[in-house]
Amino acid sequence: MASTPSTAPGNARFFALLLLGALALCAAYAALVLNQATYADVLALGRITFHNGFYDYLPVRVTAVEFALAQHVALAGAGALLLAAAVAGAGRAGRQQLGALGTETRAALAGAWRVLAALPPAQRRAAGLSLALLLGARLFFGITKSYHSEEVATYDFFIRQGLLAVSSYYPIPNNHVLPNTLSWLFFQVNPNVWFTLRLPVLITTTVGTVALFAGLVRFGTFRAALVALTLFAWLQLSMYNAVAGRGYWLLMTLAGVHFFALVALLARPGAPRVAWAALLASGILGCYTVPSFAYVVASASSYLGLVFLGRRDWARLGHAVAVGAATVAGAALLYAPLLLLSGWRLLLANGYVASLPWADFVRAFPAFAWFTEGTLAGQRTVGALAFLAGLGAFGWLLRAEGRAALAPDLRAAVRRLGLPALWFVLLPYALLMVQRVLPPERVLLYKALYFFVLVGLVVDAVLRAYPGPWGPRLAGLGMALFVGYQAYTMQFLVNGNRQYIEAIWRAFDWLATQPPGRVLVGVNESSLHFLFLAHYRTPGRRWQFDTSAQPGVRYRYVVVPPDYQGPYRPPLPARPAYHDGVDEIYALPAPGQPIGHDPLFD
Repeated sequence: MASTPSTAPGNARFFALLLLGALALCAAYAALVLNQATYADVLALGRITFHNGFYDYLPVRVTAVEFALAQHVALAGAGALLLAAAVAGAGRAGRQQLGALGTETRAALAGAWRVLAALPPAQRRAAGLSLALLLGARLFFGITKSYHSEEVATYDFFIRQGLLAVSSYYPIPNNHVLPNTLSWLFFQVNPNVWFTLRLPVLITTTVGTVALFAGLVRFGTFRAALVALTLFAWLQLSMYNAVAGRGYWLLMTLAGVHFFALVALLARPGAPRVAWAALLASGILGCYTVPSFAYVVASASSYLGLVFLGRRDWARLGHAVAVGAATVAGAALLYAPLLLLSGWRLLLANGYVASLPWADFVRAFPAFAWFTEGTLAGQRTVGALAFLAGLGAFGWLLRAEGRAALAPDLRAAVRRLGLPALWFVLLPYALLMVQRVLPPERVLLYKALYFFVLVGLVVDAVLRAYPGPWGPRLAGLGMALFVGYQAYTMQFLVNGNRQYIEAIWRAFDWLATQPPGRVLVGVNESSLHFLFLAHYRTPGRRWQFDTSAQPGVRYRYVVVPPDYQGPYRPPLPARPAYHDGVDEIYALPAPGQPIGHDPLFD
C-alpha cells in the first residue's frame, strides 16, 4: 500500500521536485529570452545611447558564434533541468507531493481571505477606508508627479528597446529586470509612458498592500497590522516608490512574502510545503527584481539557520541551506542573459554601493545610520530619535511578554512577528559593515516595514494596557499627524520636481520648433530628458545631441544652465534665444561657430 506523504515534507522527493522545478523554470525563461532574439538584436544593443552623466554606448563583446553557442547551451540546460524535474515528479509519489503542494497553496490563500472576511464590520470599514485613502493618494501623486530621470532612463534605455534589452542590457544600475519586464508587457499594449511605467506599479502596490496587510493580520493582530502598514505605506519615501516607475515596491512586496514564509515555517512545526515554496520563489524573484534583495535573503536565511541550529533541528537546517542555495542558483540562471551580454562587472559595479576604505566607512557610518533611520522613520533630521524610542519600547514589550503580562494573542504575535522583524531591522547593518558600503535610503527602505511592525505591536500593547476612549483617539491623532506630514512632504517634493522637469520639457519643445541643427546640451539632467523626448515625442526627426564638444564640430544650438560661466557660453553681447530658469539655449548663426573643449563637460 502506497504511503501518504507526510504533512511535514521531510522526504527528499518533495525538495528534489521543488528545487529542480524552480531551477528548471528559471533556466527555461533564460533560454526563452536568448532564443527569441537574433544576433542582429544583440548588435542593436551596442547602438543604444544611454546616459550616465554623458552619452555613451555599451560595446557588444559577444561574437555571433558565441551567441549561437549560448543559445544552444541555454536550451540544452533548460531541457536537462526540465527532464530532471519531470523525473522527480513522476509516479504516484511525485503526483502526491504536487497535489499536496497545490492543496496547501489553496488552503493558505483561502485562510488569508478568511482572516480578512472574519474581521468585525468596524475593522473591515477601517481597513477599507484606509486602503481607499491610500489608493486615492497614490493615484493622485502618480498622475501629478513628473517623470524622474530614473524613470526616463528605464523607459528609454530598456523597456522601449525590447525583451532582450530588458533582460540583458545593464550599462547602468537602473535596470530592475523583473518590474521592467512587467512594464515591457504593458508597453506591448500601449507605449504611453504613464500606462507603461506607472500603471504596473499602481497595480503592484495595491496587490502588495493587501497581501502585506493580510499577512500581518494572519500572524499578528488587526490593530498592529493597521498601524504598521498605515505608517509604512504613507512614509514619504515609500509613497514615492509606490508611484514611480521603479522596482522597489515590488521588492518590498516580495520581501513581505519572504518574511511571512519564514514566520509560517517557525509557527507551524509541520513546515508546510507552501511555506518552503514561497520562501524559494520570493527569494528568486526578489533578487531578479533588484540585486539588493540579497539583504532580505540573508536576513531570512540567517534567522532560520539560527533558530534551527538552536533547536538542533538538523533536517530543517539542511532544508533551509538547500533553499538558500537554490535561491542563489535560480537568480543566477535568470540573470544568465545579462551576465552573457553585460557581464558580472556591470551587474555588481554599482557606484552607490561601492566598498569604502575601512577608515572612511567608520568615519561616515554614524551620520549615515542617523540620517537613514531618520528617513525611514519619517523625518530625516530627528526621525532617528523615534527609531531609538521604538526599539526601546519594543524592548519593554519583550520584557512584558517574558512576564506573561500580555494577552495570549498579542504574546503570540510578539513571538511570531516581533523577533524576526527586529532581526530584519538590525541585521543589514552587520552586512553593511562586512561590505563597507553606505547605500542610498531606498536600498534599505524595505526594512522600514519591520520597524513599523514593532511600533504596531507596541501601540496595540499600550492600548490594551490602558483601555478607555482616549487611547485610541490619541493613537489615531498621532497617525493622522504622521500621515499629514508625509503627504505634505511628498506634495512639496512633487511640486519642486514638476517645476524643474516641466521647464526642461518646455525647453525641448521650443528647440523642436527651431530649424534642425547639432545641439551641445552638456552634462546635466536636460541631456537625459532631451534624449528621451527626442525618441518619444519626435520619433521621425533625426537629432544630434552631444554632452561634450566634439573637435571640429560646429554647433547650431548650445544649452547651458543660467549660472554656467565656462567656454561653451557664447561671449557677450550674445543673448539666449530661450531661457526658463533651468536652461538657456543659444542659437548660433548657421553654420555656427567652433566651440572650445571644456573638460568639465566630459
